[in-house]
Amino acid sequence: MGPRDRSIRNIPVPKSHRRPATYEVDHDDREEVYEPRPAQWRGRKTFWIIASIVVVICAAAGLLLSTLFAGATVVVFERRESVEGPITLGATLNPPTGSLGYGIMSGTRSATTTVPASGTKDVSRAASGVITIYNGYSTESQRLIARTRFEAQSGNIYRIQESVDIPGATEEEDGSLTPGRETVTVYADAPGASYNSSGATSYTLPALKGDPRYETMYAEGEAMTGGFEGPEPAIAEEDLARAQTSLQQGLAQAAQSALASQIPAGYLAVPGSLEIVYSDIAQAAGENNTATLSQTATMQAAIVKIDDLANAVAKEKVSGYQGEAVTFVDPAQVITSQSPGQSEGSLTLSLSGNLELLWRYDPGALKSALVGKKKDDFERIIQAFAPAISRAEARIQPFWDGSFPDDPEKIEVVAGVQ
Repeated sequence: MGPRDRSIRNIPVPKSHRRPATYEVDHDDREEVYEPRPAQWRGRKTFWIIASIVVVICAAAGLLLSTLFAGATVVVFERRESVEGPITLGATLNPPTGSLGYGIMSGTRSATTTVPASGTKDVSRAASGVITIYNGYSTESQRLIARTRFEAQSGNIYRIQESVDIPGATEEEDGSLTPGRETVTVYADAPGASYNSSGATSYTLPALKGDPRYETMYAEGEAMTGGFEGPEPAIAEEDLARAQTSLQQGLAQAAQSALASQIPAGYLAVPGSLEIVYSDIAQAAGENNTATLSQTATMQAAIVKIDDLANAVAKEKVSGYQGEAVTFVDPAQVITSQSPGQSEGSLTLSLSGNLELLWRYDPGALKSALVGKKKDDFERIIQAFAPAISRAEARIQPFWDGSFPDDPEKIEVVAGVQ
């Protein structure tokens, strides 16, 4: 290095005294100096950026899961009580408030058969049929004397042959009356085919015109048959008796099957209460020296509401029962029989079998009570449904959510296995 190169700028600096490299940038006559950050600092900054992004994504995912999969399952263990039988209970057709009552279910069936005929004979026969008389006038029974007239919509008059008592109406909770009823056979006021009819018909009681009972006591029936004047096929007495027995046996079986299939939901039929009223046999000429015989059967049977029956059992056998809603765990296992010698409008029932009572509650009301509530309030809310619910468990999803959903549709209530 020559003398001319010995300026301060050209004097070598030992490595131990060298400063980190700097960069000079001329900008607006000012000199700015940037020093690069250490690699370790840049790594930490990248980590925190990534971590923040992950936190945001997780929070968004959690919020999405909370919205999409939010729900709750409530397992309810209902109160149950086993009651030992047999238990004897009284039931009436028109029960006072708080007492066990029963209802009447009815139906109609017809059947025909063909028998051999031998010659002809002249007959004069009145049509007949079965009608059901209704008493919607009073809760007390109403007596109709023999020969009471019933007028069909066609104007034809039919009469009962014997006096009959029509049970009183049942007063419902809303104050309305459910008519009492009685099924009887009526006969046309005169012989002849003009009194025959087919299909359902309504009847009034002409003797009650001008009386308040005229609008609330009435009758309904099906076909009127058998009215005839003139020659008809002659049938041997033994053939007629055999045909009548066969018709009634078939009608009895059909009646029992029909009523069994028509029992309303929530009711039990009372065994032994079936009553069948048969119309007189109607006869018509057939082909090839035969006669066609037809007969109609109108049947009725007592039915009792399952929950009312369970309520009566609880009153009789459960200490401290306060009239809560109850039913039977398995109504199909409850055996009901009717004691003989019943008075008009009343039954004595004997219950046996599996008499396990189940207290009832409203799952919809439970859901409404839980909507939006904190899980800490769960036990307090369940206590409000006692004694119907003995205990309950709740699972809320997602697991970190401490409140029940705001939508009752997202709350599922299931029965616990005991």
